[in-house]
Amino acid sequence: MKEPRSPSLNEARVPRPLETGDTIGIVAASGPADEAMLGEGEKFLREQGFLVREGCHVRQRTGYLAGTDAQRCDDLNAMLADPAVRAIFFARGGYGVMRVLDSLDLEAVRADPKLLMGMSDVTALQLSLYARCGLVSLAGPMVAGQIGEGLDELSRESLTRFVTESLEGQELAYGSAGTMKTLRGGRVVGVMLGGCLSLVTALLGTRHSPDYRNAILLLEDVNEPVYRVDRMLTQLKLAGILDSVAAVVLGHFLDSGGIDVAPEVETIVMELTAKSNLPVISGFPHGHKLPNVTVPMGMRVELDTRGPFLRTAARD
Repeated sequence: MKEPRSPSLNEARVPRPLETGDTIGIVAASGPADEAMLGEGEKFLREQGFLVREGCHVRQRTGYLAGTDAQRCDDLNAMLADPAVRAIFFARGGYGVMRVLDSLDLEAVRADPKLLMGMSDVTALQLSLYARCGLVSLAGPMVAGQIGEGLDELSRESLTRFVTESLEGQELAYGSAGTMKTLRGGRVVGVMLGGCLSLVTALLGTRHSPDYRNAILLLEDVNEPVYRVDRMLTQLKLAGILDSVAAVVLGHFLDSGGIDVAPEVETIVMELTAKSNLPVISGFPHGHKLPNVTVPMGMRVELDTRGPFLRTAARD
């Protein structure tokens, strides 16, 4: 199997921002969505000035999946190929994206890169499309999740900014530097990659896992007890990932009871990287609780712990 190679910034496919009146396609590629929450999320997007189009099978339910693999993949591929659809927002997470990765229309992605907004299980799709197509995507709130529930001001501002403005030269967590904590200092520039820790580790050893060398690795997760987070982080260490990235950024970590276990996660990461000078920051406002700022996965980002800040870089 050929080792994935991360595209350079100039090779990466960066979708254009949305304009008022653009159409956003809604896809359920993982678990089934709550229909009331889906409606509230779509209402929010319409209030921002966008048209909304649901995939044909968004409201399907097949056990713990939002329809069959074929139905979910057909919806996603149809949106990727439709020139009228300028962005694809995902209904919710759960599980199921990995089952369709081998059936994606990569030529449609390469021919017409679109904004993809999602997180959690969608991490698998974002990493796969970056590894195979160089697509830059947005990790952030989902339609029948935090958008439908109601976003706080920081999350709403971040989502709107990254969807409607150029992805270059943007502050990732504008106004929230005070919530971030430097565990090990430094200044680095690297491609932002990662997302939900359980999906990052699930893709290791497959062609859908990108090259993490010199990347800024963002990690978050939910419903995971500390010992399982430890196991997954140790897997990243044993796979050489923690020895090859340029920095680690830790977002929200919640156990099955909704308790924030970030202090324990910080200790594990610092133990696993104790023999390195790897910059590590924690408290980044991204993940399965609010605030949840939008993050451009695949963009080159500058991290400077003296701020602390993270900012997307401009093209060379």
